Amino acid sequence: MPFPTDGVYNIRNTGRDLMLDLRNDSTAEGNQIQGFTKNGTVAQEWVIKRQNEPGSPNKTVSIQSNNQGSNGNGCFAVASEDADEPVIYTRQAFLIDLVGRSDNTFTISFTLGNNNLVLAIPSSKDSAVKLENHTSGSARQQWEFTRVSDLQPIDN
Repeated sequence: MPFPTDGVYNIRNTGRDLMLDLRNDSTAEGNQIQGFTKNGTVAQEWVIKRQNEPGSPNKTVSIQSNNQGSNGNGCFAVASEDADEPVIYTRQAFLIDLVGRSDNTFTISFTLGNNNLVLAIPSSKDSAVKLENHTSGSARQQWEFTRVSDLQPIDN
């Protein structure tokens, strides 16, 4: 898959075969982001918006929950820059770098901070999405983007 364009996506962790999911479909500040079996709910829909100039080789985006529509209403973040740090929902905006691989998956890391830390579902027993030190070729750190829909026009 080419680099995602602006739109609404499902994001699947290829190593665990779980979807990036807003736990209990809650937009409460600090809610845990988890991996969850595909269920077709809005809790698994994420708004991707490019944050670089058209034609730029950069792959910087914002990823927001599609909960309650409006082309995104919150992002995910971590409390500190440490491996094993849980990823949570927040209304603050954070930019994400996507690093593409030849198998059409991406590694996800924050643009600010330690670029060796990437999103992963480290444990097969616990579905928490966490930061993890990058390990080349680790499927639990690889994410596949499937387009669900275009962004909706904003009414004036």
